[in-house]
Amino acid sequence: MKKTMIGLTTAVLLGLGFSAAPAAAFQPAHVAITKHSDITSVRFHRGPVCTVRTVVSRGFHGRRVVKRVRVCR
Repeated sequence: MKKTMIGLTTAVLLGLGFSAAPAAAFQPAHVAITKHSDITSVRFHRGPVCTVRTVVSRGFHGRRVVKRVRVCR
């Protein structure tokens, strides 16, 4: 019974604490940053984008040779 009362009072106090928080605290971080910052445009550069392509060619005596080639752009 004692643990139940402690848990109930903790839940009530946390609920009151969250309801008293300002509305700006509930906004996502990127909305709050872009709303109040002076930066108008930011370009993110992640580096090269690489994919693996399958290249099929003919080898000795016309046999099929399959290579997997990494292509970055």
